[in-house]
Amino acid sequence: MDIRTFVSASVALLAIGTAPLAQAPQAPPPAGYAWAESCRTCHEAIYDAWAKTKHANALDRLSGAEQDQPCVGCHVTGAKARVLEGRKVLNRGVQCEACHGAAAAHATDTSVLGIVRTPPESRCVECHNDKGPHFKAFFYAGMAGLSHKVR
Repeated sequence: MDIRTFVSASVALLAIGTAPLAQAPQAPPPAGYAWAESCRTCHEAIYDAWAKTKHANALDRLSGAEQDQPCVGCHVTGAKARVLEGRKVLNRGVQCEACHGAAAAHATDTSVLGIVRTPPESRCVECHNDKGPHFKAFFYAGMAGLSHKVR
């Protein structure tokens, strides 16, 4: 191989490696969601406790390729795909509304409840089940109190 052929091949390979990746599938913002930052306004202690949990960082546990797979639905809130605002993932992690229900109406007017104070086991096992590759076991009674600080 002469130098010109080598350089041309090298430039072509570099171009492939630096080409922009296809935009990952994303979902439109689901109706009725306010996102965790809205909950923080009134529930700061609970928000701060949640922010230190694995739920808060659930999306980070997936590789970039895995975030384009159906399994992302258990690592985000609301839509079963990432909801983007620019480069920010609005529904990153298992936020308040993943367990307690969509809360835009409550965030706007706190007299509107419409949220579940104590999520039932059925809500948890939608994700904590044997379909996940790292599932070991899930015991609702033992785990419910560990999700975040509760009053």
